Amino acid sequence: MSTTIPKGKPQELSFTVQTIDCITCSPFFRRPLAKIDGVLDVKELPMTNKIIVVYDETRLERRNLAEEVSKIARKAWLGGKIIFVG
Repeated sequence: MSTTIPKGKPQELSFTVQTIDCITCSPFFRRPLAKIDGVLDVKELPMTNKIIVVYDETRLERRNLAEEVSKIARKAWLGGKIIFVG
């Protein structure tokens, strides 16, 4: 008998990158975020400088994901330019 772990509803964490064109900065976020266990998709909205991370709430906590985004931003010298939207 196999045990199946129930999956939660996919959640979204969105953030904007101030003063930097999203087309330029999105690879700094897309690649490392896509490698995190529980991240299902990374969407980029260049016209609004917004990046949306879709994640599985049963595998990744929102707080931990936000911390990872902040770490990635600091490595890319964008730490003070991130605004979490939702």
